[in-house]
Amino acid sequence: MAAVLTLLFTTSLSHPKEMSADEQHEAGHNQTSADLKPGNDSAPGSAGNEPESESKQPAVQCGVLKLEQSSEKGIRQIPLYCITGKFFGEDVPNNIPHREFPVMKDISLPAEELTRWGAFFLNEGSSHGYLLLAPRNWEVATAETGMDGSVKIEMRDPANPRMHLTYLDVGACQGCAIGKIGSYFPNMQKWADEKGFMPEPLAFESRTELNGHLVRYTLNKENEPYRTTGMAYRQVEQNNTQFTMLELEAPEDKAEMTQAMLDFFAKHPSMFVY
Repeated sequence: MAAVLTLLFTTSLSHPKEMSADEQHEAGHNQTSADLKPGNDSAPGSAGNEPESESKQPAVQCGVLKLEQSSEKGIRQIPLYCITGKFFGEDVPNNIPHREFPVMKDISLPAEELTRWGAFFLNEGSSHGYLLLAPRNWEVATAETGMDGSVKIEMRDPANPRMHLTYLDVGACQGCAIGKIGSYFPNMQKWADEKGFMPEPLAFESRTELNGHLVRYTLNKENEPYRTTGMAYRQVEQNNTQFTMLELEAPEDKAEMTQAMLDFFAKHPSMFVY
């Protein structure tokens, strides 16, 4: 992960020994897995040797997500899929929400498009988790929570795996958050440098700050039929710095699809409390 800086002490200013989901995924340290299949005798951390079909994280329909749009009367709904993730800590929450979600307001999805979409939820506790919008036929390739509370979710189109999304929350790793904020927010590089965390140089084709917390960007990939677009979120407080991002890779003719997913992220860029 780009925010993994020199030596592991940078993983977190407050929890220096706790590794992120990315680091443990690379190291193969699956301490606790909530998605072991019955009859699977593989040792934790052996997922790298599994065939592609066995590496997916299960996602099953567990209800519906109700939507209320300002442009239309009435409440509509899309299927809610619960993700069974991998947790590298002691606590493994139930993947089913403990109660029904509230109605989601001002979600811009035309009624004729609703049959394409699903909501995907990774439960992280008794009242919170991560909620993403994606085409309902997409599969979950990665869903991991690190010991420091970092979260990484990857989803892809099974018919075209190059078309995919990556969601990242750096969790309690304050150094990671500072470095990422310096990389993605145009006016925060100097701030990150002064904090002692060198931002990662990225080749942006465009970057637009939507407000004080969100930036939308496109990465520069010359002569590529696929575009990489994303949004990054920051929250800087005295003792708590947060960073999350959603990044999508898709052909240019899928721009409306990627925009719908980014718009949903913009409304719920961090932990979803239900």
